[in-house]
Amino acid sequence: MQSQSPSMMQKPAVLLMMPPPLMFAFAFGVGAAIHRFMPLPPAAVAGEAFWAGGALLAAGVCAGLSLAARFLTRRTTLNPFANPAEMVVTGPYGLSRNPMYLTLIVAYLGGTLMLGSVWPLVTLAVPVAILTRVVIPFEEVRMLAVFGGRYRDYQARVRRWL
Repeated sequence: MQSQSPSMMQKPAVLLMMPPPLMFAFAFGVGAAIHRFMPLPPAAVAGEAFWAGGALLAAGVCAGLSLAARFLTRRTTLNPFANPAEMVVTGPYGLSRNPMYLTLIVAYLGGTLMLGSVWPLVTLAVPVAILTRVVIPFEEVRMLAVFGGRYRDYQARVRRWL
């Protein structure tokens, strides 16, 4: 099978190229809007759940920003559809090939707990499906095209999620 150069690979549809943090924010907003017009129990959030959600939200945001800073200091792109300059495989990337996406999910779940609604959990399926079926496979093909065997070895060593 002949591999394509990164510049020759077809990019996914424009609507699916929304930055992942915006995908998650949009899905959460849709879930919160549905909750406003069609609330499902529990509508009231117990204090402990609210604070636990706040802690998850803060942890997800802080970890995500830390991982983004790691990419920037390595002078590689945060854009999943751009050409990577370097493989980041240490720290959290030694445990998961996609820790940045995991931080988005953690933050999202924290916001869901704070809101006290089931609807954002329903809408969470959309950005996760787009990541799993479009964004991550595109990134993996690109990483293989750019880094070849080094990336294949990394894939064999480190799981996609956890």
